[in-house]
Amino acid sequence: MSWIAVQRRFGYWLDQLGLVGSAGIVLLIAALISWFTLVQGGEKELVRLSEGLEALRKQDAARSSLPSNPILSKEEQLAIFYKGFPDELQVPDLLKQVFQAAGTHGLAFETAEYSLVQTGTERLVRYRIALPVKGAFKPMLDFMDAVLKQNAAIALENASFKRDKVDDAVVEAKLVFVVLVDSRP
Repeated sequence: MSWIAVQRRFGYWLDQLGLVGSAGIVLLIAALISWFTLVQGGEKELVRLSEGLEALRKQDAARSSLPSNPILSKEEQLAIFYKGFPDELQVPDLLKQVFQAAGTHGLAFETAEYSLVQTGTERLVRYRIALPVKGAFKPMLDFMDAVLKQNAAIALENASFKRDKVDDAVVEAKLVFVVLVDSRP
């Protein structure tokens, strides 16, 4: 069938349908286009939201299966908190751990400064340890990481690094750690 024949046949159908029939066909085509764009997109969104809801339900079920802790009094909470810190008599052992970690990472200290920092009558006592170090940068980072992972009562207060030239392999650093201990075990 040729293109001209198709045009004539289409024109004949439009004449037979009239204005109202043509408007109905246009509305039918518009409805199909709307369905493909809006409804199917909405169905995909609905499936995505249903999967998200199912994941949240699984999380809620897992969370509700955990044992619930009874509410503790403030005194009990504080007692549990302070049990997490070593007592003051363990400071030499903690310092020994720091120096062993340095040796493990190939660092040696020529000097070290220790000071007791206590501001008032707090139960936790702070010991500040300043360590001047010379060496390669990566072992220093590994050393700091090892010390901090080794004991939760040790914190890094300050770390300053200095390199004379950009291409120098040796870095001078001053590492300041704080050791928190319980003064009333």
